[in-house]
Amino acid sequence: MTDLAVSSNPPTVPRWPREARWLHGGIAICISWQLLSSLWMSPDWRHAAYGSFSQILFSTHAWIGLTTALLLLWQWLWLLSAPQYARLLFPGRAAWPKIGADLRTLLRGKLPPPGPVPGLSGLVHGLGLLLVSWMALTGTAIYFFLPQGGTPPGPLLESLLPLHKALHLLLWVYWCGHVGLALLHLWARDGSFGIFRLD
Repeated sequence: MTDLAVSSNPPTVPRWPREARWLHGGIAICISWQLLSSLWMSPDWRHAAYGSFSQILFSTHAWIGLTTALLLLWQWLWLLSAPQYARLLFPGRAAWPKIGADLRTLLRGKLPPPGPVPGLSGLVHGLGLLLVSWMALTGTAIYFFLPQGGTPPGPLLESLLPLHKALHLLLWVYWCGHVGLALLHLWARDGSFGIFRLD
């Protein structure tokens, strides 16, 4: 286990495969942009408008959302081809004692070990993957049902919008918690930031 005290010699930790690291970095950047752009964008459901900064943000939100959806599709296909890593994100019953041990470790002010190991970290990433996949799925559906030529939004679009917004706040909570724990790992210098290495 990793104490929150700063370590001068970061330990060597198991590394995620290169494909996993690239996907994690790409999805993290895209989701961060999606959340931050949603604070200032002005959706115009009646026609494509680029007359203001907030409307341009909405356009980039849509396009980066499609990019996020493609990255997530790649992520799911990769997990299907690498079941040993899929089991880390979606653990079976045998992994729950380790998850409980990680929770107790956190309550004692220490960080669970980083890297592709069974435990709480994998479960949290798995839940996050489900959450962002829902947002990407509903967002992509909204994109393809956006009205064209100034026509009013149809009933299908009107029904999709609440589905996309339903988990928006939960995604913010997840993002803030994820970033906060990442900063704690960085402070502890436990080698967990190896997931951002692209070599």
